[in-house]
Amino acid sequence: MSNDTKPASMKIIEFSNNHSCGDGRYEASVLFEQGTVKIRRIELAAGARIPPCRMTEDVVFAVIEGRVAFMAENEKTVVRAPNAVFIPGGSMTRSMEADEPSLILAVLCKRETDGSEGERSAN
Repeated sequence: MSNDTKPASMKIIEFSNNHSCGDGRYEASVLFEQGTVKIRRIELAAGARIPPCRMTEDVVFAVIEGRVAFMAENEKTVVRAPNAVFIPGGSMTRSMEADEPSLILAVLCKRETDGSEGERSAN
């Protein structure tokens, strides 16, 4: 490595496994956001559902704990921990529902031609 090259700036992203949401609810928080990348922590109680929202970003949903049904337009897939699903960007309606208490890490990537964050119909 030459003296002219700066090392990469690494950041630790705190991702707690402490559960904080009650029955029938969900909680989501942004853990990191920079440039075209956003990382969210989503916690769903058993039976909790995030209603359909329209998003334009590419997203990888990694199920850390539990089992979650993901819906994108007319397609549905169930993911059990420790697996993940990739949902490509585009103006696509997405939602999710937990069969059991679940913890999800969502990595969103804005598309180069996008420039917007997507619109949520509900939080």
